[in-house]
Amino acid sequence: MNIKTIITLFIVTITAVLPAAEDKPVFTYEGEVAGVVCNACASNVKAALSKLDGVTSVKIKLGKEGAAPRLEVTSSSPNLTKESAIKALGEKAAYYVIQSFKLVSK
Repeated sequence: MNIKTIITLFIVTITAVLPAAEDKPVFTYEGEVAGVVCNACASNVKAALSKLDGVTSVKIKLGKEGAAPRLEVTSSSPNLTKESAIKALGEKAAYYVIQSFKLVSK
């Protein structure tokens, strides 16, 4: 067997064994988080929320003219809650207040 055949068999085997990315459901959550006033603040919140079960992305859009920044979390878990998001912030919850957090699509 030549190296090309071995590599091809390896790729076919791995592809058959590993689940496809689209097999996992995707849930989108949206909310508002007060206290985020700069990119460093946004990075702190993103790092904390990224530790939640199944989270694949966290986006924060800074609010305009006094509006609270908008939060978008993508996860494979249908069970994220406002309480779990607050808990993920830990001590930083004293600085950043999650005002709302809800499942908007799956």
